[in-house]
Amino acid sequence: MFAFGDKEWPGIAKLNEESGELVQVIGKLMMTHGKAAHWSGADLRVDLVYEMADAAAAIDFVMKYALTQEERNVLIVRLKEKFALFEKWHAEQAEP
Repeated sequence: MFAFGDKEWPGIAKLNEESGELVQVIGKLMMTHGKAAHWSGADLRVDLVYEMADAAAAIDFVMKYALTQEERNVLIVRLKEKFALFEKWHAEQAEP
């Protein structure tokens, strides 16, 4: 259960792993006060893009192989609603 190839919840383990890696890069960005250059030599902007892509791929995989069509439809509606809310907050809090 939870791994690639499993009948129940395939890909969930990978989604968890990729989400954790994304959170680590975000934490490093916060520790550098948003500077892309990390003391380890990593370029956090590049790492962020890669980890976001990895997490998005894991989400897409779980959507395709673990969710029903009805659940995928609900997810897409929720995604659109949430994105609109984030844009509203962004506009409201934008610096002049």
